[in-house]
Amino acid sequence: MADIVLIIMVIASVILSFAIGTNDETFAPVVGVKRLSVKSAVIIGAIIAVFGAFLLAPKVSDTLNNDISTIQISNEIVLIISVFISMAICLILASIFGLPISSTEAMVGSILGLTFARGEKIIWGWEGMGHIFFTWAVSPILGFIGSLLLMKLMNKILSKTVKGLSGLETSNAISGSLLLIMVVIAGFSRAGNDISNAIAPIYPLFQNPEASIFYQRIPMLLGGVGLGLGLIIIGWRVLKSLGNDVVELTPESAFVTQASSALITLIATLLGIPVSGTMILVASFIGAGYGSKKPINLKSVRTIVLFIFLTPLFSGLCAVAFYYLLRGVF
Repeated sequence: MADIVLIIMVIASVILSFAIGTNDETFAPVVGVKRLSVKSAVIIGAIIAVFGAFLLAPKVSDTLNNDISTIQISNEIVLIISVFISMAICLILASIFGLPISSTEAMVGSILGLTFARGEKIIWGWEGMGHIFFTWAVSPILGFIGSLLLMKLMNKILSKTVKGLSGLETSNAISGSLLLIMVVIAGFSRAGNDISNAIAPIYPLFQNPEASIFYQRIPMLLGGVGLGLGLIIIGWRVLKSLGNDVVELTPESAFVTQASSALITLIATLLGIPVSGTMILVASFIGAGYGSKKPINLKSVRTIVLFIFLTPLFSGLCAVAFYYLLRGVF
């Protein structure tokens, strides 16, 4: 029976990883400036996701498992399935409509919803939800400020060094190459952060000190593969809609957007802090737009912000609903 439960949990984790991949907009800037086609972007993104999840996911998984609530998701299969189904529904529905939402918010919202339903305690202090709320509030601000300042610096450098059409073409080529480097870093760190949302409940089940490191990281490997497949099969919709939807990008502003979001996400992942890559990337888009004096599509921004607030609420309600439906099954 234990083996069957483990298999069900692993399958559910891979399905959720797939759902997260459908809503991964990391490569939106490079698609927006046509440095990569959507097809190439999703294939490269899938490969990067596998390595990023395998190497970087464990620290964030520990945070989601132990720090935000007294509820232990990995101890009961009904809790795991409830979280996974609610998150998958949120992510896949949003992806079908090309809307970027935060898998981290969906995960935390599901855990909090189940915590209330079970009468457990939420850890509100700095060691729990405190630092998650803090990073959710501060990381988009850092993304905006970082990309705004980088864009202004880039504009000053370009105004002094770029002369004529040939100079502009050279600048575009250099910025395009740097953008590709940044998107690899962003994809690597984003996979490590996002996959943690899918594997957090099953991660402890593989942490046998006597087992090999490869066995302990099987959840990360499966999660990376699932994310990659989701990105390839459905994720292209979000890349196409976000690429130039918030602000019209140039190679320079795309590089600035990606550099700002990549740095913040990488630092958070290395520190084991679950952040919303979606919020950081969108804020970086806006900062680069202001810095380059490009018009911002406020309608798209308002829609994204609305879903940022609705995602944890909706996922929490879904998790509670499925918890009560599934209690009689498992």
